Amino acid sequence: MSRILKELIGNKPTIVGQLFGTDNWEVVDVDEEWVKLRRVDKKGKEKFKLQRIEDIQTVEFGGK
Repeated sequence: MSRILKELIGNKPTIVGQLFGTDNWEVVDVDEEWVKLRRVDKKGKEKFKLQRIEDIQTVEFGGK
């Protein structure tokens, strides 16, 4: 799945994991085990999150 997720770098898909959904996070980087996500909150502060690829259940994104 990491190859497919690498194609989403720079996009903001909805990623649903085993415990939660992740919406409005930009995919920043992907390796064999992790996806690095970034978002900017209402105050303009950057937040980052690491999501294990094995915990991802679905990924939704718009087409080109």
